Amino acid sequence: MTEQAAFDVLAADYDTSFSQSLTGQAQRLVSRAWLQSFLAGKGRLRILEINCGTGEDAIWLASLGHMVIATDQSAHMIREARAKVAPDTSTGSPAFITCGFETLGSHFNDNKFDLVFSNFAGLNCISPVQLTTLHQQLQQLLTTDGCIAAVIFGKYCWWETCYYLLRADRRNAFRRWTSKPVMARLTDSVAQPVFYYSIRRFMKSMPLFYLVEKKPIGLFIPPSYMEYSMQKNKRLFGLLVKLEHLIQRVSFCSTLADHTYLLLKKQTR
Repeated sequence: MTEQAAFDVLAADYDTSFSQSLTGQAQRLVSRAWLQSFLAGKGRLRILEINCGTGEDAIWLASLGHMVIATDQSAHMIREARAKVAPDTSTGSPAFITCGFETLGSHFNDNKFDLVFSNFAGLNCISPVQLTTLHQQLQQLLTTDGCIAAVIFGKYCWWETCYYLLRADRRNAFRRWTSKPVMARLTDSVAQPVFYYSIRRFMKSMPLFYLVEKKPIGLFIPPSYMEYSMQKNKRLFGLLVKLEHLIQRVSFCSTLADHTYLLLKKQTR
């Protein structure tokens, strides 16, 4: 099964299982807070979102007044995203386009963007070689002062290690610690290779950019596979969200979180 088809199977239920879940909503609000700190005071930007999924962030960015083009390799994800935008409101709405990572450069070769945004581990679904190729395309698509804001998996998520150790599942407890691809189960019959990058390894694949900042997402808010437990313990979940916001300015523990927000700036020669 191709990567495109693999994510097609998630499209219809993605919002229910993640976007509208307690854990998904809470982590998305944190990622938006980090991104909004970059956007503040910059006026109207031209933004390219990659692996946009069902368009939640693209619609939000467009509502802030930015010009947004949102892409995903899954035609089914793009179909779900387009369904959220009223047909008579083209002005101020994002443009949704089916486009994989490998064809971004050729598809948008006449465009220049101020920001490329990738949320919730889309870049963990490609190998280091593919990531290096992608970053070369993005470098060409960005303006001189252009940036990439990327949310990738935290390399040493403490939630995951503790959760699976308590279940006596050592293999999954330490699955992020390997440098090899890990097959992540999307459904009972569909799996996707995932690469868990350390920040150092991620930046090694992005030599035309330098790291501006790193922030944790999901240091206290747990991963989405703990949604059922959080639904049963909403008071605990509320406390965890408060703790998450208390450590907003902490960066040294970013790799211990479920996700890590990275802001990269294009190097000037």
